[in-house]
Amino acid sequence: MSTIRNFIFGTLLAVVASGCASTQYSTGQTMDTNTNPSIEFLYFDGCPNTPQLREYLEAALEQSNGSFAAIDLTKLDETDIRRGYGSPTILINGRDLFDMPEPTSPNMSCRIYPGGLPDTNTLIAKLSEITP
Repeated sequence: MSTIRNFIFGTLLAVVASGCASTQYSTGQTMDTNTNPSIEFLYFDGCPNTPQLREYLEAALEQSNGSFAAIDLTKLDETDIRRGYGSPTILINGRDLFDMPEPTSPNMSCRIYPGGLPDTNTLIAKLSEITP
């Protein structure tokens, strides 16, 4: 199972850091971004779930040497629609990992996950469903 999981993650996960509002976090080598999805962690300081979800995402990606771009929503242009996703949110190729629809306005808020904050194992399962 571990070998299969590492293979899946090794072929699927990567990051494309976008703009000056992002910081790239890498848990290992950077993979080919032409065939692998872009992973963005959207956040702003002060939301209670942000530190824990970031920790879970780092742990999930550590197994695959994957990486993500941390996007501080407060540093994005005020019209950037990504500001409308609640903090924290994980986007894969611009789509919410948990299927939240794209926001209709750039109003920032803290995000509450129905059923509780997704843990590392939940993130691993969701990320393994991604196809390049």
